[in-house]
Formats: sequence, structure tokens, C-alpha cells
Amino acid sequence: MEGVARKKLVQKYYSKRAKDYDRQKIRTWKSKEGFGAEVINGIIDALAGLESKAVLEVGVGSGRIGFPLLEKVNPWFVGLDVSREMLGLAKARMSPYKENFDLILGDAEHLPFINEVFDAIVCLSTMHYFAFPERSLAEFSRILKERGVFVYGDVAMHELDNHGFLERLEKTLSRAHAGFSKPSEMEKLLENHGFCVSKMRVAPYRKSYLSLMEDKGRYFDVKAEALHECIRRATMDEKRLYSIGNGELTLFYTLISALKENKF
Repeated sequence: MEGVARKKLVQKYYSKRAKDYDRQKIRTWKSKEGFGAEVINGIIDALAGLESKAVLEVGVGSGRIGFPLLEKVNPWFVGLDVSREMLGLAKARMSPYKENFDLILGDAEHLPFINEVFDAIVCLSTMHYFAFPERSLAEFSRILKERGVFVYGDVAMHELDNHGFLERLEKTLSRAHAGFSKPSEMEKLLENHGFCVSKMRVAPYRKSYLSLMEDKGRYFDVKAEALHECIRRATMDEKRLYSIGNGELTLFYTLISALKENKF
């Protein structure tokens, strides 16, 4: 799928999903924040000491990370997203800190900022929609100050998933999907684009087949039979890696903190 067509599809998907997004995330992570404590605390720790500094979140969504950052780190926060509806949710959630943030409708491959303006960039649950993540990483590097912090987070393939079960599953459920990475693959990609990885963690969480359909499949008119056929075709090794059974499977969320390296 061409880049522009995919962006339009992602935009349409989140415009439809916005009204249920927070409920879905709370259900998945079993947390009112819509993320596991390990993920939220890892992001806050990575950005500690950036009070009043400029922090950009690419793919701000409903503000489920922006709000705790404003509350606990207190940066000057900028949130960017392709969906007006999601930006509306973020604005409402973060309204107690309305003097400390700005929200922008924009594209991660063509960021509307001057060079080296941000002290930190956060990109969560977003990069798997990018057909060419290298372009976005180049943009992130361009607008990030030297020794600036980059925090990446996304659903990840299991490190031993060598036959692409998670890719097959996601492409069964979503036409907007571009690709997942293994933790080691993302670490290498970041290092190849001038980032020095300082910390990486992988958080497992359980997801039901029903949740997969409600969060993704139904927005793309996927039938439950297609999901069950994909699960049925998984090998024994794949079922073991993702602990598939009893209407659920285990997914993995990779969180990486990195610094933009000096040029010289």
C-alpha cells in the first residue's frame, strides 16, 4: 500500500475508533491509565529532569501518556497526531495543564518543526503504521537536540518469532498495519540512525481474541472466522512463544530509551 493511502486509512481508522479508544486500552492493560505501570514509569524515568523542557509526542492519541508526563515531569509538551478526533480526546484529558501543552495535526514523516528544537521525543504504539520507519527516524533526529532523549514503544514480535506469526495475525486484523519489529531489530535500527540505546525492556500482557476483534478487526470488516483460522494455523512453537490458548494470547510491548549521539 502506498504511503499516502496508508496514512488516510490510519486517519480513518482512528477517527472511527476514537469514541471507544480509552475504554479499549483500559480493558487491555487492566489499568485506568490505559497502559501498564511498567511502561508509564519507564517513560517518566527516561524523561526525568526535563521540567520546562520541550518534549514532543508523535502519535499523542488520547493523551494517555501526555497527561502523566505533564503531571509528573512538567515539560513544555507538544502532541502530534494524524487524527483530529484523537487530538480532541487529548485536549480534553490534558486540559488541567492547558498552559503547558500544544497539539498539532501532522505527519510523522514531515514534521513541521525547525532543526534541533526538542529536548525529547516520544513515539508510542505508532511506528508499526510506518511503511518506512527510517524516514520518521531521520525526522526525529533532525528536530532533536544533541544528547536529546528518544523514547520508543510499540508492540513487538517475540525475539524467536522467525516465521512472522505476529505479522500474519496483525495483517489478518488490520489493513492499516505496516510492520512490527523484534526488540533487537528496533535496537539496531535506532543505532543505525544515530541513537545510542541506554535502556530496553519488554513487557508482556494478555489479549483476548474478542479484544482483538473489537479493537481492530471490526473496523476493517474482518470476520471472527478469519482470526480463528489464523490462530489455528499457528505452529506449536508459535503457540508456545505467544502462550496461545483459552481464547487469549500473550503480546509483548517493547520500550526503548535512547540518546541522540553527538555528531563528532
